[in-house]
Amino acid sequence: MRILNRSACALLAIVLAACLQAIPDRAAAHFSYSDPRVVHIIETEAGEVAILVRMPAPLALLPGDWQGAADTRMPPFGARVGDEIVLDPQTLRDEEAAFHQLLSEGLTVWSDGSPQNTTIGRTKLWHDADRPTFGTAKSASKTLDREAPQTPLPYFDTTLDVEFLIADGSLTSPLRITSDLGQNFQAMEQFGTIVKLHWDGGTETRAMIGVLDAEFEGVVAPLQRLVLIAWIGAEHIYLGFDHFAMILLIAIAAISWRQALLWASAFTIGHVVTLAAGLYGYAPQASWFIPSVELLIVLSIVAAGLAIVLKLPHVMNWPALFVVGLIHGYGFAAAASVALFAGEVDATALVAFALGLELCQLAVYLAILPIIILLDRMVTSNGLRWRMPVALVLAGAASVSVLQQLMQVTGFSVA
Repeated sequence: MRILNRSACALLAIVLAACLQAIPDRAAAHFSYSDPRVVHIIETEAGEVAILVRMPAPLALLPGDWQGAADTRMPPFGARVGDEIVLDPQTLRDEEAAFHQLLSEGLTVWSDGSPQNTTIGRTKLWHDADRPTFGTAKSASKTLDREAPQTPLPYFDTTLDVEFLIADGSLTSPLRITSDLGQNFQAMEQFGTIVKLHWDGGTETRAMIGVLDAEFEGVVAPLQRLVLIAWIGAEHIYLGFDHFAMILLIAIAAISWRQALLWASAFTIGHVVTLAAGLYGYAPQASWFIPSVELLIVLSIVAAGLAIVLKLPHVMNWPALFVVGLIHGYGFAAAASVALFAGEVDATALVAFALGLELCQLAVYLAILPIIILLDRMVTSNGLRWRMPVALVLAGAASVSVLQQLMQVTGFSVA
């Protein structure tokens, strides 16, 4: 029986480790993938369809065969100033035709199955640390009207905002936008894109990882929109390793289903509070806040995992998990503010997002708890025999994320 128990524990640890290995590693790249590419599709007062895009400037400008940090070529429109490669707005103005041609080739728009001709409207360049907000259609349009810096900017720390215009487009027709930008870049495995189509009745959203390919069927009914928003909330659970790992740690740390329910409730209440607070603007707006939240989220996973491994029951309790929930909630708010809401926060959309999130979390618990009960019965000598390896694997994976985020913030690279 002892050999069987040890074999079951080893097998569980191996399977979990294999699942974690399936998650793509962060790749060193010459553009940031911590923030998604943001696309707003709106109809202007002049009757044109405008596509407002925010993306890392290198994503739009680098050739498809660019080899990242190992590439020694001078990038397009770049210049060397001392030891730094810069992007000069004046150079882009002097070579405007080539610049606009490159941008036009990077985006294809289809309406009713037919390709549409696009023209380039406003363009702006910003340092990544100083760029204005672009999360809503209103703020994106205001950003494109603002005066941008005219001095050279670090090439690989520059954000590009672009307005594409379609003279004969319509938001009521089926619409598809595609782009093969970055398809050969390793970093695209982790790079997200949020596409939002804005119409009088609300906002329809598409989210994806990798190259851009988003389709819209036209105007959707209000109820259908709320269902889509709830589904997006659910996706933030099962597509996000960080939150899923915390749910799993709460489940295996509890000694009874009642305790698991209490802890899960404290965690849920915490992140619902800060989800709402963040969306209504009750959160610091400084550029350091979201990276700090992301770092604290993975640190909370490390702490929870070590508490299980080191048998520190006083660390895992409902007040502590309520605080951890508050931290995770601001992470959800950052994602939801980019992915869902335009202009004023729609309370019904917020409720739908939170409901989808909580229902998916409940489904995860319902799936995990029977497995935990089964393993406890198999490993009859001590439930910690299998829980500790699982917690150690999760804490180790989160530790890697901590190091990666610190390297990204500091700019340090092992390459």
